[in-house]
Amino acid sequence: MICISIVEKDLEVALTALKKAQGVADWVEIRLDALEKPCIKPFIEHSALPLLFTFRDRTEGGLKETDLSERLLFLEEALEKGAQMVDIELRAGKKAFLRLKRKCTSGQRVLVSYHDFQATPPLSELRSVFEEMLELGAPMGKIVTTAHKREDNFIPLFLLYEAQKKGFSLISFAMGPIGKVSRALAPLLGAPFTYASLTGYAKAAPGQISAFELRKIWASLQA
Repeated sequence: MICISIVEKDLEVALTALKKAQGVADWVEIRLDALEKPCIKPFIEHSALPLLFTFRDRTEGGLKETDLSERLLFLEEALEKGAQMVDIELRAGKKAFLRLKRKCTSGQRVLVSYHDFQATPPLSELRSVFEEMLELGAPMGKIVTTAHKREDNFIPLFLLYEAQKKGFSLISFAMGPIGKVSRALAPLLGAPFTYASLTGYAKAAPGQISAFELRKIWASLQA
């Protein structure tokens, strides 16, 4: 499955992107940190697809400096208005996770995420991150690193195998041009979805592939 990230500053542009994503995505991620004036309601009203709201922290790729308390208020609002999922960084801590979890009703989830924009740490280090997500009680996790060599793709993909053994829903791949292969392979190896861009719109992270390209890759693998 594909989750298209909408990373636009202008609300009208973002809503146009949301409309175009309807025919090519399974999920849509709304990056609130990208919006000049973050808001929830217009996206809920205009989407026929399940929505994931993210207000990314600056230290993990967020596009504006915002206090955790303010970010949590927006994510709580998203859940209250009917969003299917919100994303909070593992580094935000247990209190932040539990605060959002308490807002969830049936069918809603909190995705706990970890990003390394510098490198792909050793497997042992990422295992510790994975175990921390399990101990937290997260229903779903996301571990994303940065690939500098081809071998860096294997580590986050191997985590998918370990997550499946423990019955944990995990998204895991590597960013950057070299990490494109892991983005494409992640759903084939157990990730619930991978993130993609919409042709003609901003990308959420380096190496993000367009949804159109992803579909072509998967079709060629199945041919």
